Amino acid sequence: MPSLRDLRQQSGLTQAELATRSSLRQATISALENGHTRPHPATVSALATALQAAPEQIRAALSVTLKVSGESPDEPTDAIAQMGRDWPFLEGLDPDLRSGLAASLVAEWTHSSTALEGNTISAGDTLFVLTEGLTVSGKSLREHQELHGHAQALSLMAAWARARRAIRVEHLHQLHRAVQTGTTIDAFAPVGRWKVEPNGTNAITTGGTTQWHEYAEPRHVPVLVATWLKSLATFCRHPLLKTATHSAEDGRDPARREAALDAYTDAHLGFVAIHPYADGNGRMARLLANVPLLRAGLPPLLIDAAGRRKYLTLLGDYTLARGQPAPGENLALPGHERDALRQLFATCWESTLERVADFHRRQARRGSPPS
Repeated sequence: MPSLRDLRQQSGLTQAELATRSSLRQATISALENGHTRPHPATVSALATALQAAPEQIRAALSVTLKVSGESPDEPTDAIAQMGRDWPFLEGLDPDLRSGLAASLVAEWTHSSTALEGNTISAGDTLFVLTEGLTVSGKSLREHQELHGHAQALSLMAAWARARRAIRVEHLHQLHRAVQTGTTIDAFAPVGRWKVEPNGTNAITTGGTTQWHEYAEPRHVPVLVATWLKSLATFCRHPLLKTATHSAEDGRDPARREAALDAYTDAHLGFVAIHPYADGNGRMARLLANVPLLRAGLPPLLIDAAGRRKYLTLLGDYTLARGQPAPGENLALPGHERDALRQLFATCWESTLERVADFHRRQARRGSPPS
């Protein structure tokens, strides 16, 4: 049976040419051919189209490589199930409740964050794509790849939280490569590396006005990110957040809740102020701001896609008030613009806390899960 490398060579393509034709990264092609990674369903679809082969033929070709590398193709990695095991706030739930809530949270987090950036796949279809490995008719390959990439990023973060690993620059780049899955290689918009050109935005304010805003200069990114990473480590060491607890009601403890909201808000706003990558900064900020919460064993804070305009306009108010950051400055500045965003985040988090509490109430009605 031919391997993926065999199919590529039979088509007369180099890895770079297959990457261009499939809109995948060459590093992804290399990893697949060497059995170092398992493909997302959207990746299989992209390869099938590029090689003019059936998806089943691509999966069979990849299974050959996995067998040679010592992997078991018959036991696919269940990233969502692993996240369910990694998140302490799901402890005490029966297996079906735990896996169901984990899948719901992963799908909602992925949908809400990608929808804020313009992805049009619905919340229900996001769950379908991630759990069934199928595609939604009428939706682009890029949108499917965004969902799988974001879910992969969540899996990485869950593993980091479980290991209580300090976040470093290489972790940021790894996360960025995940969320930018399927992005066409562009020397001026690198993936997994800092931006090389200035970037800015037309910030929209709550007053309905727009004003151009420049993010941090590319030459300042390394030192600003170093400052941000130090602040993230400080948030994780907060006396109320440094220890992971396992209570379903822990997120409703007033003092712990306030500390978590401050950490999320300032980590989020600090990363957005830098905008260290050419693309994907919003998704990265919403992921990374949850690191202190997950490390503390708390449910994630998800920003409701239905409130997209309010989120973006409040962010516009803050961005313009904050201005372009420079080395030596605090990245997240106090003020009513920051407080307005913090209140929005608090409202969004309440929805997740209630969903988790509802599942624990279901468990209470069933009785204690089997040991």
